[in-house]
Amino acid sequence: MTRLKGRLTTALLAALILSTAPVAAETPFKVETNMKATADLASRLPSDIKAKGVLNGATTDGNAPWSFIDQATGKPAGVDADLINEAAKRLGLTVNWSDVQFTAGIPGVQSGRFDFYVSAMADTLAREKVVDFIAYSKEGSGVIVPKGNPQKIAKMEDLCGKKVSIVTGSLFPDIVKKLNETCSTPVALTETADQTGPYLAVASGQADATMNTYGVSNYTLKTATEGIQTKLELSPVALFAPANQGIAFSKTTPDLLAALAGTMQGMVEDGTYKKIMDKWQVGDGALNPILINAALF
Repeated sequence: MTRLKGRLTTALLAALILSTAPVAAETPFKVETNMKATADLASRLPSDIKAKGVLNGATTDGNAPWSFIDQATGKPAGVDADLINEAAKRLGLTVNWSDVQFTAGIPGVQSGRFDFYVSAMADTLAREKVVDFIAYSKEGSGVIVPKGNPQKIAKMEDLCGKKVSIVTGSLFPDIVKKLNETCSTPVALTETADQTGPYLAVASGQADATMNTYGVSNYTLKTATEGIQTKLELSPVALFAPANQGIAFSKTTPDLLAALAGTMQGMVEDGTYKKIMDKWQVGDGALNPILINAALF
């Protein structure tokens, strides 16, 4: 497969749309566009999507402020929904959202069930082997412990010999595996497909800690007024696994990816993107420009 390098200018976006070749990059593309270019991109959307006027998107509840289901409306809310709904609107589209388990997101994109998947997911080299990404924000990860931090977990090494529960399909099993290479007593790792499972395990004493996206953890635990989240807190463990978060697309739909990437860059340039990021208190993670295939590990 030919690997492309360089800045993803308007001309390159147009070339990408007219090409059937999948996107790949040794270094991430930088997206540059303007509102005129966005209108041109809308005219070049895949014919089936233009005919329907609808994007089928998937996300996962429980990742506020990035992505969660609003209990009042039953619809996806958060940074991810706001950004993509606005980008779709500019392209003359609406989004039909599905709430799925995290482990079903990428397979759903690969199978064509969904046009994209987004939910506070890191763009990684391993994931880039099977899908392509629009990278739209920066994030890191944190360690969550019971209120009061009874095990005094203050650094990663303090997890050695402890019970840690994480979400299946996340980047954390590899992190624990590397940590175990340095532990005299290894971490006892358990996994669950349910997004709230690790929180429940820690709150109930079945696990000593879990790991999650820092922004998700910080927002969820600070705003919780009831439920298991009120029994948890972020530990003093330093932010780790910095990553660019991405929107996943099938490698067979580079034209759709390019159209949305260019439109989102237009949102960066007119200030809409920053307003949305600031609304959800994640403005520190803003990217400019928007990137394509920007894995950091």
